[in-house]
Order: sequence, then structure tokens, then C-alpha cells
Amino acid sequence: MARKDISIASFNLLNLNLPGQPIHDGDGWSEGEYEAKLGFSERILDDVDADIIGFQECWNADALADIFERPALKGRYDLVARTTDPPGIQVALAVRRGMLQGEPEWIEDLPEDARFTDLREARDAEEEVSVTIRRFSRPLLRVLVNKAEDTPDIVVYVAHLKSKGPTTLRDDDENPVMRRHRFIAQSVVSHVRRMVEAGAFRAILNDEMRRNDTPVVVLGDLNDGTTAVSTELLTGNPGYRFFAKSTAGRKSDLGLYTVEKLQQLRSFRHVYYTYIFRNQMESLDHIMVSDSFYDHSSIRKWSFREMRVLNDHLTATESERNRLGYNDHGIIVARFDWNPMVDEAEKILEEERPA
Repeated sequence: MARKDISIASFNLLNLNLPGQPIHDGDGWSEGEYEAKLGFSERILDDVDADIIGFQECWNADALADIFERPALKGRYDLVARTTDPPGIQVALAVRRGMLQGEPEWIEDLPEDARFTDLREARDAEEEVSVTIRRFSRPLLRVLVNKAEDTPDIVVYVAHLKSKGPTTLRDDDENPVMRRHRFIAQSVVSHVRRMVEAGAFRAILNDEMRRNDTPVVVLGDLNDGTTAVSTELLTGNPGYRFFAKSTAGRKSDLGLYTVEKLQQLRSFRHVYYTYIFRNQMESLDHIMVSDSFYDHSSIRKWSFREMRVLNDHLTATESERNRLGYNDHGIIVARFDWNPMVDEAEKILEEERPA
């Protein structure tokens, strides 16, 4: 990979915590299980060899540091991670040594102007809509990075939106919904929270991206497919160029391009899944990029080379999972070549000039 090329990955770590410490739906990892998780993560990350790696389900910053102290990774990355009190699932980031610029920002609260209360439809329904959610279930992480001195800074967001699975609700026998339709209530709350988080995140991205050409990357476990309402809300549905005379995609002030679609546009055959639940293969993990990374954008800095999904472990047997270090998400990696549109245009003009 050339000096200015960039590679980006997303990796859900599945309850990465120190041995014996609390994890979601479990009593914690044994020493042997923890060692297997470290070994699995080391092998995957060494194979991926990405410049920017976003993580989800990092309970403890020390556990993430243990992965990067392994022989294959030692000394190669700077980490951005934290351990909260009380412990909880957090996102984290690893970037190639020396790429971090400035201080990372953890975004816990929804913006004041992106809280969806006191809303009334103009027709069809008369009820007032108010959702009192004010915080992200897992805070966003915003980091500024730079690969080389003569390339622009890149704003990177790491996210882990609310799961599609039914959320845990407090017992309330006085509530008729909880008495008769508890599972429905749990599912509705999960979906509403994820939609609210996606809407608030989109508001943050609007403020970040509007009327500027700053390269932006969003990566993480968004807990829904590419064409889901919450995911499309985040992407902003930018235009894609499909034929030569099309002007679609020349500029997208607010849109984000999913690497899944970028890969599909050039693949004869493509299978993309990062999670399996009840034998259904789903794409929950995503990398999205602004028009600085889109091939046909007039402000392109990098062009898309390829995307890989490392997901063979998702179909392993129980014994293989225990031996390899069980993980329940595929790992995505995308690679982009430094290829500014202005350089390409100047090259074409030079070739067309008479000798």
C-alpha cells in the first residue's frame, strides 16, 4: 500500500472484558477463553492490517490494550478507548501509529436541536409525538486522523447503535402493555431508540459536513441492514453514477456512501453478511464514507479499491468457536487509493495537449 492510501475496518469485539469481569448475559470470560479471544483478535487484525479500526463492545480499555500488546501488533497502533464506572459497552478506535490528530471526543448526549419532542403531523394523525430519549445508548466517538502530511485530515466517527433485539424493561404490572404484550414493548423500544439515535447522529453529521469538503468516515455496528430506514437516514441516500453522462455523485454535501454498495457496483457475485441470527444472514456492520472517497465525485481525494468481509468464523462449530476465540460478527475492511480527481483531470488534459 502506498503512503497516502488508506484502509478502514470495523470490528465488534463481542464483550471484550478482562477475565472474570461482567459481560452482557454472562458471568465473564475464563482465563482460557480470554486468551483465545486475544489470539483470535490478533490474527484477524494482523490479517486486516488497516490504518483505521473502529471497535464495538469494548468493556475495558486494558483488555483492548492486551490485544495490541500481542507480538503481531505491538508498537503498530495508537488506541483511543475508555473504561466507564460502572462498566459498560463502549466503542473504541485503533489508528496506525502517528495518525491521531488532537483530542478524541465522546458524544453522550443527543444535540439539543435533535430531540424529538412535541411533534404534530400536519395530516392523517392528530396525536402529539414525543420521544424523551436524550442520550445515546453507547456514546459516539469522534476522532481526527491524518495518514500523511500532504493529505487532508479525516473525521472518523465510531458508532454502535441500539440492537434490534428486544431490550430489557423494568417490571411494571400496572402498565397494561407490559402485562399483556411485554415482548412487543421490548421490541418497540429497541427500534424506537435506534431510530432516534440514527436521527440524532444524522443531525450531528449535517453540522459536520454541511458546506465543506472535509473527508468523513462513519463505521461501526449500526444494528440494521443497508436499506433499513435507520441506516438510510444515516447515509442520506447520496446519488450513485451508473452511466457515462450521469452527473449523479459529482457532489454530495451531506451524503455518505456505504462500502457495501461500492463493492456491489463492481462485483459479478457478492455475498455480504456480518451476523447470523436464527439462520438469517444479516449485514449489521458498516463503513460509510463521504464524497472525498467516491470515485465519481468532483472533489475526490481517494478512490475505492476493494472491500473484504472476514466472516468464515460465523459458521464454525461450537468446538471450533471455543478453540478459535468466539466472535459473533464479521469484520469489514475497505481500502482506498490516493487518487485526487484534480490530478486525474490534469493528466487527461496533458495527454490531450498537442505535442
